[in-house]
Amino acid sequence: MIAEQDLQAAVAEGIIDQAQAVRIAHLARMRLAAQSSTPPRLGDSVTAEAGRAIDADDERFRLIGGFNDVFVAIGVGLLAGALLGLSRVVGFGDAFAAVALVAAWGLSEVFARRMRLALPSILLAVMFCASAALLVAQLTAGLSLPSLLYGGWVFAAAAFSGAALLHHWRFRVPVDLALVAGGGIGVLLALISAIAPAQSQAYINPILAVCGLSVFALALRLDMRDPRRLTRRSDAAFWLHLLAAGLIVHPVFRGLVGTAGAFGTAQSLIILGLFAALGIVALVIDRRALLVSALSYAGIAVAYLISQSVSGDLSLPLALLGLAILVLALSAGWRALRRALLPALPLGRWRDRLPPIEATPA
Repeated sequence: MIAEQDLQAAVAEGIIDQAQAVRIAHLARMRLAAQSSTPPRLGDSVTAEAGRAIDADDERFRLIGGFNDVFVAIGVGLLAGALLGLSRVVGFGDAFAAVALVAAWGLSEVFARRMRLALPSILLAVMFCASAALLVAQLTAGLSLPSLLYGGWVFAAAAFSGAALLHHWRFRVPVDLALVAGGGIGVLLALISAIAPAQSQAYINPILAVCGLSVFALALRLDMRDPRRLTRRSDAAFWLHLLAAGLIVHPVFRGLVGTAGAFGTAQSLIILGLFAALGIVALVIDRRALLVSALSYAGIAVAYLISQSVSGDLSLPLALLGLAILVLALSAGWRALRRALLPALPLGRWRDRLPPIEATPA
């Protein structure tokens, strides 16, 4: 039986990548199950001595493989902070942006392509894209650009998205696709603001919601191509779901409360209804990430409703308590809720493209 630490050591040495390691581990589990005539659970430990099952609905994605990930991530953060501080004090911001761009790419060759460290790879991808956007923004700042380019913001957002696409082509970091989508949305918003500034302000919430639904559709497509979540597509979909949830929920909240921040019982109930609808969708597609962005707004709604019947000093802790109970209850009963919900829905041919319902372990 292949040990998990051996697979991760092979990934760290660059012998195989993380997706190949997942496939090898899955093959080992399937062969073991065939020998024992016991169906394996996706995510079961591949070590012979472990013997315990891991919940297949954990929505696992690789973020920290060990403390070395954290250590390198601290170094990346210090490097980015140092370059940003030097550019502000010394000047020549475009030169430091170029240095950050080259440094992010070079470090990605080591920590993303060869060592496959997840958290540093994510930070380096963000650093590379942000450096590209900053460099383009600084280079175009003194130019007399057409109004259609919205003062160079279109170029900067396009550079961000293009850098993410280039980083994805080379390093295949899962967060890259979310960065590509974020840059593309930035280009779209800049173009709309340049062409029709008044309409862009009036319809910014629907525009963002449509963008969020588009990102959600892309994430769902990736999920349906990998329902058992054995490949890198699953990790990429995770970040896209996080981005989509924020783009969907935030415009609805802004549309309800308005610029004046008016908040009432009706708005609170609508927000909680939206949270419940997102919860059903999250259960169907087995993505808790879809609920993360909505939790803060649900907390605001719960706090307001509680504040109507108790003193202000108690409303916040009671709201936090209610949210804590909700999150913990969802975590504990996630599989049971999916098992009860999915058979009741007319999903048809889409059912086979969703993550399977795992049996509750004895």
